[in-house]
Amino acid sequence: GKWQKWSFDMFAGSDIHGATLGIIGMGRIGQGIAKRGAHGFGMKVIYHNRSRLDASLEAECKATYASKEELLKTADHVVLVVPYSAASHHTIGAAELALMKPTATLVNIARGGIVDDAALAVALREQRIAAAGLDVFEGEPKVHPDLLTVPNVVLTPHIASATVPTRKAMAGLAADNLIAFFTGKGPLTPVTPVAAK
Repeated sequence: GKWQKWSFDMFAGSDIHGATLGIIGMGRIGQGIAKRGAHGFGMKVIYHNRSRLDASLEAECKATYASKEELLKTADHVVLVVPYSAASHHTIGAAELALMKPTATLVNIARGGIVDDAALAVALREQRIAAAGLDVFEGEPKVHPDLLTVPNVVLTPHIASATVPTRKAMAGLAADNLIAFFTGKGPLTPVTPVAAK
C-alpha cells in the first residue's frame, strides 16, 4: 500500500554505498555495524562515544572518531546504539536534529528516551531530516501520537533478536552461565565485573 511504498522510497533514495555512516555508541553492537557498513557497503564510518576506541580497533572497524556535533553535521545516516541512562536521555533532541542534513536518516535501535520523539516528529513533518527508523520509543509501550502522523518514519517493535537460532543461543548462554556459576567457575558473561578474590 501507500505506506509500504513510502517506507521503501524514503530509504531507497538515499544510497548507502559510499555514504557517511555516523554511529553514536561504539560498543560491541556499534562496532559490528561499523564493520558491516565499511566492509560491506564501502561506507565512510565516523563515530562518537564516551571514550575513543584504541587505534587498532578503529582500524579494524574502519571508523574515525568525531565530536557529536561533527557527526550530526556530516553523516548521511545516523545510528544510535547507546545504553539508556540519565546522561543519555534525549541524546537527540531538537538542537541535535537541527544539525543534521535535510537528506539524512536517523535510526534508533538503542532504547526509548535516547531520542526526543516529539522533536523528531516535528523534524520529520517539516522535512528537516529525510527519514527515521525506530524500533524503540519514549514512553513504551506507547508510541508518541505525532510519530503516527508522519509518513517518513518506519516504526517496528524491538524484535531484532526474535529468530529461533538467536533465542536458542540466548537460552543456551543463560544455561551455561548458571552451570558455570553453580560449579564454582563464576558467571561467563557477568552484567557487572566480578571482583577478584
